Amino acid sequence: MHLRFFGFKDNPFKASPASAALFIGRHQEEALAHLRYALAEGEGFTVITGERGVGKTTICRAFLDRLEGGTSAAFLSAPVATPRELLRRANAAFEIPADGATLKGLIDPLNDFLMRRKMAGGKVVVFIDDAHALAPEVLEQIRLISNLETTREKLIHLVLIGEPGLLGTLNSHALRQMGQRVSVRYELGPLSEPETARYIQHRVSAASEGSPVRFDPAAVRVLFRYARGNPRRLNTACEAALAVACGAAQKEVTAEAARAAVDDLRRLEPAAGGRRRSALGWGAAVCGLAALLAAAAIVGNTQKGGGSSETARGAVDVGGGAVVRKPLPVALMQAGVQPPPAAAPGPAPLEPAPARPAAQEKPPAPGTAPAAGSSIRPLYSVQVGAYLVAENAAKQAELLAASGYAARVFEVVDSGGRRWHTVRIGDYPSREAARSCADEFTRKEQLQSIVRPYGRF
Repeated sequence: MHLRFFGFKDNPFKASPASAALFIGRHQEEALAHLRYALAEGEGFTVITGERGVGKTTICRAFLDRLEGGTSAAFLSAPVATPRELLRRANAAFEIPADGATLKGLIDPLNDFLMRRKMAGGKVVVFIDDAHALAPEVLEQIRLISNLETTREKLIHLVLIGEPGLLGTLNSHALRQMGQRVSVRYELGPLSEPETARYIQHRVSAASEGSPVRFDPAAVRVLFRYARGNPRRLNTACEAALAVACGAAQKEVTAEAARAAVDDLRRLEPAAGGRRRSALGWGAAVCGLAALLAAAAIVGNTQKGGGSSETARGAVDVGGGAVVRKPLPVALMQAGVQPPPAAAPGPAPLEPAPARPAAQEKPPAPGTAPAAGSSIRPLYSVQVGAYLVAENAAKQAELLAASGYAARVFEVVDSGGRRWHTVRIGDYPSREAARSCADEFTRKEQLQSIVRPYGRF
């Protein structure tokens, strides 16, 4: 009823928006940029994570809609129970005839298809949704598919989409080989309050035949507090607020209508879940405790920071000189800053010859940077984030600096002309020393890291 009352030609807050109604905010643009980079230049796996309802599937499908004709793509959305089902569904998506009696009968035709696409100059990408729910044997089969390659390059690019625990699974001991191959990673975060206002305005404008319905700023604040920037919860709340305004014959959504809608939704939530919701509440409490423990581990980190300076290579040091032991700054907490979300993308570098240190000096121990004034030349850096928006990189660097890391932001332009702001936490004279630091960082913080050439992407 309220669709006709407000003059909508379509539901403005439906779960799967048309391309014209898709809202591109800060996180959405970052995610699209990481996907573009991964398909153009990255190797290994791409991992897109985020809380349930934040829009992971929506933005990945939008990326697929924008792919050029030379790319063959498949999107596996429902949970995949077995390795055979994974291969069977991938073959069906590409219309590959295959004998499903054995794994070999499924993978050989897929390999033949990939070789033919490569020879024709095309690319193949497979998106696998709900990857956090996949069994270990299915993840292992995905790793084996990623091994299909020529002598020079991979034949297929795989994008795993899942909730934040996915990376922890991939970095587990049993799947560490897979976790080490994650070359591009991004965590999709919630909308900010200003983005929430723009999101609502964008959706109602795209769905309106005439002048779009107005949401009062006070109503937007009520809806933002309820949804906490989660688009799925926001869609539900906005539709409920429209229904309340329609029932009151109001042509705009007021704060009173928004509060009434939110109150109704909150009253319905406990009743709908019953005992299952109570179990989920206990699970959320346990997860919250784990998050607090993880934050305490970050604050208690004992790595030393480097002094603030601007280097000749365009890197800006953000961390302080001594180890800083303090909680996340209040300003960042109020801004809703999340822990560092992105593992840096980038092509595998050519390995330069290791520098030979002077006879009287010893290389730094693994996990520590060369001492100030040392003649040991750094050849590798540990990179823990890559962003198109400079503010995002600065926030991550400040978070790490507050935890005792010598974080700095290094700017670089890729082959597509895009300027990336990468976050690095240490420079080392050898790949082994940098890898040791990266592994230790990932183990302690449960965040992705990657080794990159010093002064390069």
